[in-house]
Amino acid sequence: MSSTDKIKELKEDQCVVDVLLKTVQGHACKDCGKCVFGYEGITQLEMILKDITEKKGRASDKALLEDLCEMMKTQSLCEDGADIADAVTETLSSYGDIFDEHISKKACRAGVCKKFMTYHILASKCIGCGECMDVCEDEAILGKKKFVHVIDLDECTFCGKCMNACDEDAIVMAGAVKPKCPKKPIPCKR
Repeated sequence: MSSTDKIKELKEDQCVVDVLLKTVQGHACKDCGKCVFGYEGITQLEMILKDITEKKGRASDKALLEDLCEMMKTQSLCEDGADIADAVTETLSSYGDIFDEHISKKACRAGVCKKFMTYHILASKCIGCGECMDVCEDEAILGKKKFVHVIDLDECTFCGKCMNACDEDAIVMAGAVKPKCPKKPIPCKR
């Protein structure tokens, strides 16, 4: 199965940028080193794709990927370099809008790229126990006993400890669609 075929078989809960990154990371050119355009090309592809999945993508990244792939197609010494370059080029042309969302809107439609996800405390489920505050090493959770807690997203490092500590399932991860949550601690209704 070619690299392109793997990417064409995407499910809704998969992110095309993440799948492409994993395909590039596991490609044969990564360990070969026989030609500059194969080995260095795959290294550069990996770095650019990783930046896009980690919220560091720039507007020029798509054009840079396309230019790099054109060079790999013509200058790689074996078919492996051309194969991965074709896969990246086809993915960019078929799923360019998803790349744009990652780069400009800083959003991952599938909710796979963890850097695009945020944590939120649901007011309807929070009982104000303080367990999440106790495990948060960054002191990113505001609140007190019997008050709905609030996560300060500017301070949060997205470690997930709060989510694991909450027995009420009041803490959720959200991608592009965020739940409505209070901006400051309010008294619990439960």
